[in-house]
This record gives sequence, structure tokens and C-alpha cells, in this order.
Amino acid sequence: MALVDIEGVSLIRDGRKILDSVTLGMERGECAVVMGFSGSGSSTLLKTAAGILSPDEGRVLAYGEDLQRLTSHELFLLRGKMGFAFQDAALWANMSGFQNMALPLQFHRPEISGAEIREKILAMAREFDFRGNLARRPVDFSNGERKLISLMRAMILGPEILFLDDPSGAVDNASSERILHILKKRKAAGVTLLIATYNPRYTSHLADTLVVLKEGRVAEAGPFSRVRASREPYVRAVLSENLSEALSPDTQAGISSVSENENA
Repeated sequence: MALVDIEGVSLIRDGRKILDSVTLGMERGECAVVMGFSGSGSSTLLKTAAGILSPDEGRVLAYGEDLQRLTSHELFLLRGKMGFAFQDAALWANMSGFQNMALPLQFHRPEISGAEIREKILAMAREFDFRGNLARRPVDFSNGERKLISLMRAMILGPEILFLDDPSGAVDNASSERILHILKKRKAAGVTLLIATYNPRYTSHLADTLVVLKEGRVAEAGPFSRVRASREPYVRAVLSENLSEALSPDTQAGISSVSENENA
């Protein structure tokens, strides 16, 4: 049984399927990367897989348990094993960076002391080489700093499952490489990753499974090497735009026109 199992999930808003019969399974220590053109549903898929949004059809299981059937206490315990980093960071505006990072620890680990919380936060900041002043509030940080705080908050509990929406977005190249190094370490330690990203280095270094979405449906999914070799025009267009090294030179012709049509 997969650690995370998404079974025929659909999400409907205003009569339109944002997700349409999506199925995906991930074992412990595996990484699935989701990509597609704007509006494909990748962010929504992450939120649904993490139990932030409830599917209208299908079900999401973690550790074999249907998230929709769990009691509040059972869901609370499960969330202590998960971490989520939003595309826009989603930090609490009225809290400092330190307080944002401390919140999951205070919520899920009430037994640990303030000194222990401080040490965990400082250790995480050292791992990310974060040099900003965590006493400041989100409005005083750059977009890149907010993204780093969001990622650190997602990892502060030492989760077994990580859901990361565009983890390298808004950060500089040095920070992006450090995040990639951290994620590779987490994966090697058995952490399961579901990532929405258009970063070719993250995809090539982390992805066991590559999922290409088109208007909420799975256009192609499977081992990275197989999807990379797909001949389906939409999939080739997505890879051409987001993972150009996945394409051999003789398959580039005609891709740009498909990409332009999908973005229209």
C-alpha cells in the first residue's frame, strides 16, 4: 500500500472540475513532481493530497487512512507527520518569522520548552543558511525570505511527508541550490515528497514520478525517464517549456506552436 494514495480525485468549483479523476500513489521516500501549464491544477492537487481541500469525488489516503473519514483528533495526529509550503508562503502577517516557525511546534509538540523551540528554529535557520532577522514580520521580508521561512516552517516538525508548491520560486540561485540539497537529504532519509515545480534541476535530481496535468486531468504520469520520452504533443510542449533538457534536438520542431496554443 502506498504511503500517499490519491484515488480518482475530482474537485469541482462553480460547476467546473479543477481536478478530474486524478490518481497517484507514492511510496515512502519517493518523490512525485507535478507540472503543467498555468491553470493545470497542480497547486490544487497538492492541497487536496494534503487534506487542505476536500475532494468532491474519489478519496485521498495517507498511511492507508482515508483523510475524509478521520476524526478531528486523528487528523490532528496525522498532520504532525506532514509539512506543507504554499506557493505564496502564506505566513501569518501578525506574527514574526520566528513565531511563524514556532507555531507548528507549539501546536503539535506542546511538551517541549521554549528553549527547545528556539534551538530547533535556529538549527533550521543554520541548515538553510537563513541570515535574516526572524524577529521581523513577513511584510519586512523579501519574497525570497518569506519563501525560505515557509519551507523551514514546513520542515520544523521533521515530517515524513512534504507537500511543496514551487519551492524554488522567488529565491536566488544560491538559496535554490541549498534547498535542493536539503530536499535530496530528506528524500534519502525516507521523506516522501510531492512537489509542484518547473525547476528542471529539482525535477531531474528528485523526481521518481513525473505527473503532467492538463486542465485538471493527468495527461501523462509515470517514471521520470518514461514521461520524459513521451511523444504526446501536450506533454512534449510542457517539457519543452519547463524541462528542455528532457527533449532531444530532433523533437523540438513544432513544440513551440503547441505551447503557444495551450497558453492562449
